[in-house]
Amino acid sequence: MPHLPVPSASRREHELALAIEHHLEGRFDKAEIIYQSLYAQDHRDEEVLYLLGVLCCDLGIFEAACNFLIEAIDISPGFIDARRQLVIAFNGQAEIQEEAGQIGEAEQSLRSALELIGDDGRTLQSLGRLMLAAGQSAAAEDFLKRSSAGLLQPSAASLNWLGLAQLQQEKYAAAEASLRQALALNPKLNQARHNLGLALHHQGLLADAASAFEDALRQDPDYSSARINLANTLRILGRHSAACRQLEQVLESQPDSIPALNNLGTVWQDQGCAREALDCLERAAMLAPDQAQVRWNLALTQLLLGDYLRGWANFESRWAGCASLRGAYDKPHETAWRGEDLQGKTLLLWAEQGFGDTFQFIRFAERTARLGGKIVVEAQPELAELLRSVPGVAQVIARGDPLPQYALHCPLLSLPHRLGITLDQLPGRIPYLSADPIRTQHWTERLAGFSGKKVGVAWAGSSRRQSPELAVIDARRSIPLQQLRPMLAVEDISVFSLQKGGPLPGCESHEAGLADALHDFSAEWQDFSDTAAFIANLDLVISVDTAVAHLAGALGKPVWLLNRHDSCWRWLREREDSPFYPGLRQFRQPRAGDWESVIAAVCDELEKAAARRPDEKI
Repeated sequence: MPHLPVPSASRREHELALAIEHHLEGRFDKAEIIYQSLYAQDHRDEEVLYLLGVLCCDLGIFEAACNFLIEAIDISPGFIDARRQLVIAFNGQAEIQEEAGQIGEAEQSLRSALELIGDDGRTLQSLGRLMLAAGQSAAAEDFLKRSSAGLLQPSAASLNWLGLAQLQQEKYAAAEASLRQALALNPKLNQARHNLGLALHHQGLLADAASAFEDALRQDPDYSSARINLANTLRILGRHSAACRQLEQVLESQPDSIPALNNLGTVWQDQGCAREALDCLERAAMLAPDQAQVRWNLALTQLLLGDYLRGWANFESRWAGCASLRGAYDKPHETAWRGEDLQGKTLLLWAEQGFGDTFQFIRFAERTARLGGKIVVEAQPELAELLRSVPGVAQVIARGDPLPQYALHCPLLSLPHRLGITLDQLPGRIPYLSADPIRTQHWTERLAGFSGKKVGVAWAGSSRRQSPELAVIDARRSIPLQQLRPMLAVEDISVFSLQKGGPLPGCESHEAGLADALHDFSAEWQDFSDTAAFIANLDLVISVDTAVAHLAGALGKPVWLLNRHDSCWRWLREREDSPFYPGLRQFRQPRAGDWESVIAAVCDELEKAAARRPDEKI
């Protein structure tokens, strides 16, 4: 209860004392009658106005409270108790407005409170929570930090909200610190423990994240978000059976849980069980047809199964459904090409993802050019020169350089959807990339002294440490170079490194002690035009699932793909070939992690290839 004035002996003071007594003892109706009577006698009695404001706050009539208190402050600007009470009234009004969905009005009420009394801790905390609910995480963080600074002891709830705001901005280490502070103040704040698990997960501390989620579940076994996030963490750790059990437990009580169905679909995807994944994801999509992440995962499964028409359509959800692509769409949506007539128009095709994606999908530039438009390509600088050899491309711009005028644009991986590409329409022209003749001749002369079949090898993808999930995939698709030792020992072949730029730790040739068996000229390559010229002089490329495989395939070279058990959607399933590259042959892991069987099969085939005549192709 705020400070109330002490009554004196006059009649006004006597009536006021009686009203205050009623007020203090909870007889609000009797107090109101007297307050209103005194107010009618003197509309400029700031004390009565203040008490009416206090009473309205106690009754939850915050708009009226604000009006009375503002009148009191207008009459007596130095009335500190009225100012403090008005802050309470504005906060109460904001809560009601927020519950009614009037977020803008609630924000204005809280900002009005700040104007009155400065950085009030409670008001700042309320503004921070409001901004968090409105999706304005940066503003939320600012208010919550100011709230903590203005309070002798910030609340655990406020620190949890601060941690959540930092999570949403991908400030994972800062979020971890805030959430640990919240739990130190209140170990029973289970939402903070769950959020701590998310902060640890995003930092790649997966075992610690799993422990945090498990702790949250021990406190509340029905905490489905914690169980789903635990399952996702276990999946990334490769503990698929345990992940399945967690998700199935959620679905027992919540059979229509979209997050559980979506995550169970990804667990099945990781195990190569595409049909089971499809069942889960189609059900999730039926329940939530507009949820981008579900449609994205469904697209990956449909494409893996060769259902290209539906798969490409759902693949358009990637901009919102794929975490690594959020914010990557940097062209005007109103000029996006949706398949309309291109006659006499300039169409900009732009690279949206990695090098391999650009190599794979630039093939569709020629088919698009047949629709009558001028095709301009914006691509990674490392690829720009090489892509100028693609049929149908009129101009290539390195990303970051000024773009010419264009009428329409299309991201490269949307072309199959816009063109209606099906499996039977692949591969199209092969090769569709051409190495520079002068550079090719340079490497012809440099490699003339090497005997036997010339084989290029790429054994590791670039490590994407910014995402724990992608980093784990990179580890699964890459091979420690030591495991390739039997392949490098095959007689009558010369093996060359095609590894360029940041392989995973332990994958470098000098670390494996194989520098003498593996010839490495990669330091002389400036961009992919150099790599292409080098590959043009090889008889065979052996590569894990990385850009080199796509480059060699696009150049028309024989490619042996060393493919992980949980294959990427682009290689389909249960196939030894590829519809994209007629010269590609797949060597798949028979089970997760089994590179020994793959290397043994490759060695057998290499020995056969080495025995062929020098002029005989592999």
